[in-house]
Amino acid sequence: MSTSAADSPPEATPVSFGVLRDEIAAFKSDCESRYRFNSYWDNAMNLAGLALSVGIIAAGAFGANKTSTILGGAVAAIITAQRAFPFGQRAYFYRVLIGETANLLTDIQVAEITLDGAASALKSLRLDYAQQLPRGTGIQARVGGSHPE
Repeated sequence: MSTSAADSPPEATPVSFGVLRDEIAAFKSDCESRYRFNSYWDNAMNLAGLALSVGIIAAGAFGANKTSTILGGAVAAIITAQRAFPFGQRAYFYRVLIGETANLLTDIQVAEITLDGAASALKSLRLDYAQQLPRGTGIQARVGGSHPE
């Protein structure tokens, strides 16, 4: 039985380093955007917690018990939010990906890596990006339920 041209798989078109470099740069740009977002919110939550803690001390010093109780509840809410949304860990995660991507771009620029090697490295970075993102602490983890690692 003969096969026609329509039945044969399409030929893979070779990808140049330029196309791969652009794809890696786009990946790096996405990581940088996510790093800025997570870093901003980590800093905002830390500053809010610090300001509320100082407010609790001031309220206690001036005998405003109700105010210090309310501020204490706000601090507890911020701590709970930081556990649920680990912005600091995520910012660190994206910073590592940014560094690895920058190294990969440097390897391409100085011809230290082959095209196949660069493509494999990008695949590995994307896999890390998809699977290794730090997750918040859920309710099941605190009450002894199963928590996928």
